[in-house]
Amino acid sequence: MSSSVERDNPPPRRKSCEACRAAKRRCDLALPACFRCARRNVACVYPGLPAPDLMPELLALFNQPEVPEPCTTQFTLGTTPTFDPVLLETPPPSTHQPSPSPLENGPQDSPISVTHSHSFEITHVRTRAHAPLSEIMASRFQYALDTLSDTPRMMVVENQTPWSHRELYSDGMPKVMQDAYACCALYITKNPTNGPVITSHIHTRHQELILTPLPTSTPDLLAHTHALLIYRIMHIFDPDLHNALTTSPFESLSISALESAAVLLFSSTHFPPESDPSDKLMNNTPLLPSTLESTMHFWKLWIVEESARRTILFTFYFLQIVRLLRGERNLHCDGKLGLLHAWYASAYLWGAQSALDFAVAWAEREHFIVRNVNFTKVLSEAQPGDVDCFGRMLLVTSQGMENIREWFRARGSIL
Repeated sequence: MSSSVERDNPPPRRKSCEACRAAKRRCDLALPACFRCARRNVACVYPGLPAPDLMPELLALFNQPEVPEPCTTQFTLGTTPTFDPVLLETPPPSTHQPSPSPLENGPQDSPISVTHSHSFEITHVRTRAHAPLSEIMASRFQYALDTLSDTPRMMVVENQTPWSHRELYSDGMPKVMQDAYACCALYITKNPTNGPVITSHIHTRHQELILTPLPTSTPDLLAHTHALLIYRIMHIFDPDLHNALTTSPFESLSISALESAAVLLFSSTHFPPESDPSDKLMNNTPLLPSTLESTMHFWKLWIVEESARRTILFTFYFLQIVRLLRGERNLHCDGKLGLLHAWYASAYLWGAQSALDFAVAWAEREHFIVRNVNFTKVLSEAQPGDVDCFGRMLLVTSQGMENIREWFRARGSIL
């Protein structure tokens, strides 16, 4: 968790690029290029940072020191290293017939309605990809797309997403998330009558956030990243928002802003140690502070840190989905999205209803820590109840829908 020293000494703000400083204009500090430089098509050079042509390779530790091998193992995005055009357009034979998928079906004239169990109906979900994808791709990403389409409703009705804990904003919500929360509420009520007004409002809020400098404190930066994710998700599934974004100069800036936020968040987030604290139970060492007040404080800190850990991983995962839906070719993956990362795939910790429930789960339940998107221990030792929605999304993408359905079925459950 963040120490008092770190909170008292936040990382310094990045200085304006040389072009904005010379022009005495405000710089939005976006990476790899700020808005002014991108619009003018000039080199954007930040003091103390590498040259612009090296930035894509260095952003967010996105590449490993060595040249990564194409995806062949965990978290593969398909059965081949690249998304070959032939594979994309010609699905292989299969006895399994999945439900119609936005990744399979190519362009459609009208969106498909998605109805949820909470009596909310989103009638504006965009269900076409820019390029048809194979059945293998659909089997790995359809579950995630279904979950993403439900994110605005989850945020409003359940006060959470799979990467944002329901208690994260219980003590106060930063303004950027207040705006995003309000936009989610508008989004799930969108209809042909109010559609133009809601589309304009959401798109404007998104643009404003893209051009807002990144905050330095972890809670504010986390909220900033969540808001960017929410806006981008709505722009994917709503045809009006999608068209507004793709016809404006802000689409590439949107991705850049999201990557930059995840980069900074990564540098200020702590990750589980190689030796899980729960192992101390064997030595009869106290696992949590002795008082309820201090346990509550520990729980609150864990909520912030775990939300940050999940948000970082999800952001880069989500950006891969965006690139797939945009029809980008020759996408590569090293099996772990280029991240040296870890998070708690422990539904009992994430879903604890109180500090006491959390303390009991921390002491008595096994912790499944997923490091570098390696689900080996989860698949060999966990039970379905150990895996929450976030873990299911990544498991399906990693192993394929049918394999994970069979894993759940073998343990007496249903995915």
